Amino acid sequence: MAMSVHNTSVLLSEGPAELLERSLPEYSEILERADDLGREHLEAIDYALVHTVERLMARSPTEEELEEAYDELRGMIPIEREGEFAEWVPRWQAFADLVDARLGILEAREEGADVALRFAHGDRILNLVRAQPGLTQAEIGQRLGLKPANLSRILGVVEAHELIERRTLGREKRVHLGPRAATGPRPAEAPGKKRGLPPAYADVEAGRRYFQIDRSPSPA
Repeated sequence: MAMSVHNTSVLLSEGPAELLERSLPEYSEILERADDLGREHLEAIDYALVHTVERLMARSPTEEELEEAYDELRGMIPIEREGEFAEWVPRWQAFADLVDARLGILEAREEGADVALRFAHGDRILNLVRAQPGLTQAEIGQRLGLKPANLSRILGVVEAHELIERRTLGREKRVHLGPRAATGPRPAEAPGKKRGLPPAYADVEAGRRYFQIDRSPSPA
């Protein structure tokens, strides 16, 4: 039975398993129509969203599933209520960006690894990393004029084809050439061969770390 937007107290009474049985459109409707949402309600919705995305990333979703989830997550907070839920907007948009990145990887896999270099600024990134290996993601974004969310998606597609690899050093991720990045033309992909996703993309914990956004109150 669908959750009534006129009885949001159900969000606080349901346990984790019950919250995860709800669909993304149900939470979207609550955020659009309910007028009595407190922080506890939003935390319950956040719990459901993060675990829904984690479960999606941990298996092999279809392109249709990813597109549907992306559309729902991007429209989760209606424009007219963005000010009211400003604290949650960047976090929930990050969920959508992660789904969008997986969708981009899936599309690139189907068309071949050369797409990764044509994808947005992929070739520029590869040339920059080849000239200066070990740049941080922030440095790459600054030099190419790319926003963090867009850069993350592009790097995900290029990394999925092992043309680059991101290595964690302290709190930073540094970008190096991957095992399939050559100085000359790359060899053609074997006919009919499709590469699997790197383990990181199926790692639920990797997704959980992606979602960890510091929402602690600022010092007075």
